[in-house]
Amino acid sequence: MTRRAELDLRQYGHADAAAIRPLLLDVHDEVYEGSGDPLAGREVFAEFVDHWSGREGFACVVGYDQGVPVGYAYGAPLGPDTAWWAEVNPPLPAEFTAESGARTFALSELMVRTPWRKTGAARSLHDALIGSRPEHRVTLLVQRAHSKVRALYEGWGYRTVGDVVPFEGAPDLCAMVLDR
Repeated sequence: MTRRAELDLRQYGHADAAAIRPLLLDVHDEVYEGSGDPLAGREVFAEFVDHWSGREGFACVVGYDQGVPVGYAYGAPLGPDTAWWAEVNPPLPAEFTAESGARTFALSELMVRTPWRKTGAARSLHDALIGSRPEHRVTLLVQRAHSKVRALYEGWGYRTVGDVVPFEGAPDLCAMVLDR
């Protein structure tokens, strides 16, 4: 299987969004095939891709193994008008939730195709994405029911700051933060 050092990690930004959109959707479709998750359909996920990639600060890393896409990670900084923290329970103090556009990077997606899971690919994608980010912290949402995924992020230094259901139909999520 692929070792971390063998991945070709390519960086993309807002200007590349249209070019990489089909790849992001195709990898997502493969990863979530048969999951039964109502939010995992291609059309629904395409809205998330368009939302995040439409932001000026959008950043994405795609990993390749001998030209084959392994997975990706993407996100963008939270702006001053973000609703990211609005539904977190327990409510967080204003000094924690105040965003400037330069304080917090939101890691929206991190996914790895099955043949490359448990190879270090996820950590490589994560580290390549946030490694050069100027923000002071990183946040992400993970399904409360996915205790192994939460434990993985905790092993990378993230901590849970609360629970959240950010919109109707979303699963119960944990809001996690990595201070940098």
